[in-house]
Amino acid sequence: MTTHSTAYVAELTALLEEVARNTTDTTGERLARLIVLMRPGRRDGVEVAESRFRALLRLLDTRAELASALSAHLNAVLAARMHRTLYAESGVLANQGFFSGLSSRLLGRMLPPAVDADFLRDLFSEVFDDAGDGEWMSAIPREDWQALLDLLQVTGDVFAPARRQIRHELFEAMRMASHRLAALGMEPALLRYLPALARHESPFLAQSDEVRAFIARHTDSDEVLPHDGHLEVLLEQCVSYVDTIRRRSREAGVGVNLVFVLARIEQITGRLRLLRMLVLPDPAVDAQTLRARAIDFFLCLVRQETRRNSVRDLFSGTTELLARRVTEQASKSGEHYVTESRGEFFGMFRAAAGAGLIIGCMALIKIVTGKLGLPPVWEAVVHSLDYGLGFVLIHILHLTVATKQPAMTAATLAAALDGKQNRDARLGVLADLAAQVSRTQWISIAGNVLIGFLTAMSIAMVGGTFLDWHPVDPVKGAHLLHDLHPLFSMAIPHAAIAGVFLFLSGLISGYYDNQSLYHRVPERLRRVKWLRALLGEARLNRLADYIEHNLGALMGNFLFGCMLGCTPIIGQLLGLPLDIRHVAFASANLAYGTHALGFDLDWHAIAVGALGVMLIGLTNLIVSFSLAMKVALRSRGIEPEDTRGLSVKLARRFLTRPRDFFWPPRQDSTAADEARG
Repeated sequence: MTTHSTAYVAELTALLEEVARNTTDTTGERLARLIVLMRPGRRDGVEVAESRFRALLRLLDTRAELASALSAHLNAVLAARMHRTLYAESGVLANQGFFSGLSSRLLGRMLPPAVDADFLRDLFSEVFDDAGDGEWMSAIPREDWQALLDLLQVTGDVFAPARRQIRHELFEAMRMASHRLAALGMEPALLRYLPALARHESPFLAQSDEVRAFIARHTDSDEVLPHDGHLEVLLEQCVSYVDTIRRRSREAGVGVNLVFVLARIEQITGRLRLLRMLVLPDPAVDAQTLRARAIDFFLCLVRQETRRNSVRDLFSGTTELLARRVTEQASKSGEHYVTESRGEFFGMFRAAAGAGLIIGCMALIKIVTGKLGLPPVWEAVVHSLDYGLGFVLIHILHLTVATKQPAMTAATLAAALDGKQNRDARLGVLADLAAQVSRTQWISIAGNVLIGFLTAMSIAMVGGTFLDWHPVDPVKGAHLLHDLHPLFSMAIPHAAIAGVFLFLSGLISGYYDNQSLYHRVPERLRRVKWLRALLGEARLNRLADYIEHNLGALMGNFLFGCMLGCTPIIGQLLGLPLDIRHVAFASANLAYGTHALGFDLDWHAIAVGALGVMLIGLTNLIVSFSLAMKVALRSRGIEPEDTRGLSVKLARRFLTRPRDFFWPPRQDSTAADEARG
């Protein structure tokens, strides 16, 4: 035995001897010190905790009086406190809004709450006061926990008061959780989607009556009565209603309040099932299995209480459904960016070419307005309107900006993984979609970049030849070309910033589509009297229908333009090297810069500029697609293991049929024609 282990055993023995002298003490001071002794250091692994725990088992095994003393102390602590709030509320979202929950957690991290000696939950916060306690305690083998319970003789007479208190508190926790579930079933957020809950007998209310009857049956009788399973049926109906509301929210939108309510209902129904199994196990469950469930419940409570003030858990646990609704709206838009037939393929090129024509003009407007010498704020406003209104015009004309596609198609790819039971089938569908997205992406980039370059070059040549007007002077032209250099400028980091904004624009589009559905914006527009008087009934209906299907895209495009236009000015005001590089505008700037410096420009400079445009485009796509794909997968609960093997399947598909990634197969076109026919 090492010196470190000897010192640990000596401290442990001294602490347990102190417990033996104070077995009736109901504070958590000595239990907290026991946990501190066993807790591994920041740099230690869980094996240290396992070793220390087994040292405790050996000590209790060799000195039975210490085991009896610890058992008596635990009995005194458990029998003197109320457990119901710990059993019913731990790990369940509080009945508060997102921001109030955030503020309470931040306050709890900075200023721990006072301890109330009447509640076991407060004892947990006192004893397990380190965020890592749940992890190292869960890593200890369940066999060791079973051995500890055997050494403490929790089935003996000494522990009988604690057992009675635990059983009583389990019943009270069921009562508490049942009342809260009944109240949630009458929330206006639920009744909006499912009015039948108010018209017919609600399982949320019925389960409360059943829990009350269940408690009365099993507390008034000395013998253990069989369970008829009616409570489980009612809880299953509650969960079924939650699933129905979630399905309806896909078409009607979802609000943050509804996300909280649905999450709380699922958590409380799960907790009620668990409490029922602990207080009245099924006949087929033996004592060993029941004890294992109790140990798992205890460790779960420790994990949840140690993360009670976790801000990260609040974000991840309450925004998943909202993120899924937003990304589902984005995936519906992303379906328009996936081409199967050759007709769709060339249609995408025409849409991208039209956008390239407008982008060439937008780049000119930005260059011209930059010469006006406006104050920084007004320059940001002008550039934001140039970008924002230009992108909105592109959308209204049903044209395509290539770099907008990754944020949309990522949600479509994630949707392809959802609901497929067979893993190979999921990966196969994903490989097909990846090929379709790849060829769609490159043809749309070609349309944007090629036509954007030709448009800018045509404007510069016509202006210089026929009007003696040069939009870009040689000094500005050299600056434009320098900004495209992949090594001697910040082109790539600035392209990454634009990629982040592209990702955010996809989320913004999905968010506003969801808000349009949730707040019934089209229906409310039709009720605006002055709009009806101004436009007439028919035009107002057309406007409402257009807003219903395009509000997200319009807001996403406009706010994306605002982000692009404001970033350079914000960088100037803060003294930071902030700017953006977008591949389509980079190609237009390459044309304006090349024309300004004359066609006798060294071809190396033009080649470096063209390389810079390619790398800017690649950075735009990689950053926006990777961020969007990560959010889409996370929102659907898809783990990295679900996509393992995809790279191999894609590589095999590329080696056997590389043309599919660049050109639509003829049979795709034929099949599409047959489907239309």
